[in-house]
Parts: sequence; C-alpha cells; structure tokens
Amino acid sequence: MKINKTLLIYFIAYNFVTIYFISEIYRDQSASLGYALMFPVFWIIAGIVILLWRKKIIISSWLDKILVFCSTPIPVFAVIVFKFLLSDNLITSSYEFNKNGHRHREIKYQYSSGGQTQRIEYYISKNEVSETNPFPSSDIWLKDIIWTFYKRDGAIDKKEDYRIK
Repeated sequence: MKINKTLLIYFIAYNFVTIYFISEIYRDQSASLGYALMFPVFWIIAGIVILLWRKKIIISSWLDKILVFCSTPIPVFAVIVFKFLLSDNLITSSYEFNKNGHRHREIKYQYSSGGQTQRIEYYISKNEVSETNPFPSSDIWLKDIIWTFYKRDGAIDKKEDYRIK
C-alpha cells in the first residue's frame, strides 16, 4: 500500500504544531486564551488553504483517510474531553503577586465531583522582580512554602514543606 508523501508530511507538520500549542498552553496557562484563538486560525489556514485550495493531497487509500482524520481538530477535541472527564483535579484558581523581590503564584485544585478543594500549591519565581520589571525574566518556578492536600471530605490529608531551610 502506497502512502501519499505530501499527506504524510502534512500530518507530521500539523500534529507537531498542535502538540507545540498544547504544550505551551500547559507551560504558561496565562497565555492559553491566545493559543485557543490561534488554533482556529491555524486549522483554517491548514485545512482550507493548503488542502482544498491547492488540491495537493489526493486521498486514495484507507491509510490516507486515517491520516486526514488525524490531521483535523476532531482527535484534539476528543483527547481534551477524554482527559477532562478522567481528570480528578481541576484548577479552580491561579493567583500571582509580587512580594520581597520575587513573583509568587498560588494554584488551587479541586476534585471534579463535589467541588471540594483537593490541594493548594505555592510557587516562587527563580528570577527576581522589581517595581520597574514586575515580571520574572524566565518562566522558572520553584516550589514554595507549605502545600496542603485535602481528602474528599475536606479534612487535611497531608502537608509538604518546601520552605528554604
């Protein structure tokens, strides 16, 4: 069975860009809205302009059909929905502020069922910040102070101490 090389290249490039966007969303959640807006633009350009307008890809086998299907937003949505349904921890809030020359971040997670807090995490930026430069120069965050983990009934399960000793 012969594979359409143009389709294979398109499949690899499309999924590489998609994985890059998703990894950037997880790396910097504050930029997720920008990437969420970039996805439809990317899909429109990739799908309409390249596939339909230029008619470079001819689908001739069942493997070509699978590659085309995997180069659409449908698998991405399916994975996101599946992960969301199986995830037992949802970020409910993320708060950042500057204090003592560093940027601090507090992230609260909750159980997907019941709305009870699952854990609270605290981070501190590795790089220093100032009044004139309020954001760290790199996106490196270190675990900070005491993280608290809760059971489903709301009782404290454990605490992890990340304070610098």
